[in-house]
Amino acid sequence: MRSRKFMAIALAAVTMGTLAAFASCGSDKTTVTLSGSTSVQPLMEKLGAAFEEAHGDIEIVVNGGGSGVGVSDTQTDKNDFGMASRELKDSETGIKAEKIATDGIAIIVNTGCTLDNVTPDEVYGLYAEGAAIGTVNAAISRESGSGTRGAFDELVKNSEGKTLDKAESFAKCVQTQNSTGAVITQISTAGNTNLIGYISLGSLSEKVKALKYNGVEATVANIESGAYKLSRPFLLLSKEGKTLSEAAQKFHDFIFSAEGQAIVEKDGYIKAVK
Repeated sequence: MRSRKFMAIALAAVTMGTLAAFASCGSDKTTVTLSGSTSVQPLMEKLGAAFEEAHGDIEIVVNGGGSGVGVSDTQTDKNDFGMASRELKDSETGIKAEKIATDGIAIIVNTGCTLDNVTPDEVYGLYAEGAAIGTVNAAISRESGSGTRGAFDELVKNSEGKTLDKAESFAKCVQTQNSTGAVITQISTAGNTNLIGYISLGSLSEKVKALKYNGVEATVANIESGAYKLSRPFLLLSKEGKTLSEAAQKFHDFIFSAEGQAIVEKDGYIKAVK
């Protein structure tokens, strides 16, 4: 009996030691953390997954929060990299910004909506003044601090030269959502044919319909030619003067490599490195 008991204890000790060894192996990974734009997030997650396949000892963690969060986290050293989907403001200092891609902003409606084209005056009129565009009488915007909203508000300009970012306020018919996915979900919900919104071109899917803007389709070719006017940069942010960790530097180099930029292009964006 005593020998059996001893063997059981010994086996238990070996098992626990083996599990502990496996656990310690799992914790040996170096983490690279990113935060910011929810428009950049899906692309960065794909870049991270591809990078991890070749670097099993490094884990890429991508968090959202919006471009404003990406900026503030970078300034306060809460991440390795920030992500922004707009140009930086003059007040956003102490940051190095590198363009990883160019993205278009697609204006979207429910697939059941009969609208096919909108003009800058119509978009401005709905968001700033509540003027309906045919049967479309309500709009969705993004939250304050969103890079997509910042770019959209700066780029939509009426015939008098007024942009949405200079409007005193949005019309009462404008709702706010805090992520790209939330905008798509609300627009695509059955029966919401009176709604209009905007998302990253790279996030377009068959769930929603993209409208022409001033008669021009939202395509990569039209963005590259300059015909489609709603486009903005995807930026990788790092703190000025900060020395990147070895793992962070490897991921940075991967993003701008031929392999990384091929992922950018495959995902429907315009690559930054030709």
